[in-house]
Amino acid sequence: MKPYLLFDFDGTIADSVKPFFGMLNKMAPSFGKDPVSWEEFEELRTMRIPDIIKRLKISKFQIARAMPKILSEYRKIVHDLDPYPGIKELFAGLDEAGISYALLSSNRDENLNYFLEQHGLKNFDWVEGTDGILAKKRSLARLIRKHKLDKSNLYYIGDEVRDIEAARACGIRIICVTWGLHPRAHLQKHNPDFLVDTPAEILEIIGLAE
Repeated sequence: MKPYLLFDFDGTIADSVKPFFGMLNKMAPSFGKDPVSWEEFEELRTMRIPDIIKRLKISKFQIARAMPKILSEYRKIVHDLDPYPGIKELFAGLDEAGISYALLSSNRDENLNYFLEQHGLKNFDWVEGTDGILAKKRSLARLIRKHKLDKSNLYYIGDEVRDIEAARACGIRIICVTWGLHPRAHLQKHNPDFLVDTPAEILEIIGLAE
């Protein structure tokens, strides 16, 4: 049975960590927050999302208020985002082998579809948003049920600790990439099934290496 791959977007497919950092700092004053330095951001990258929220003293109300504006502002930077080096070659390899794949993200469908169209990444079975940045476990479980995916051959590919937690909660394998939000050392502490430094390694994991 062929594997089925389920991809995260930001920090996994899109090389968006630094642009997103700049956008959030630009918006920070409008929400009563100070911009953070890159050094502080690097420290925050070793923390889980709930811990970052606590550290920055952000309330649930502020998150709810901020998300529509963040996603709207994202539209302004999505035009300048590129796939992480090697991502296009990864999808070309999957297409050649007849491997199916899909995308779930907390980003808006319009942003996702624009990016994929711009970069010629058109062969996803489906592209769907989630129920928010703090609801990945629930969203992943819902989409597995909705699309009747077979867990025995399903791989989830993401860049955060919460991706590891969501995959484990759903009983599927997780491939963590080291080029996204959470650095390699932080991901390694949480023992993902696989940890990769390049997109080509994903092909090796599913048995498509040349």
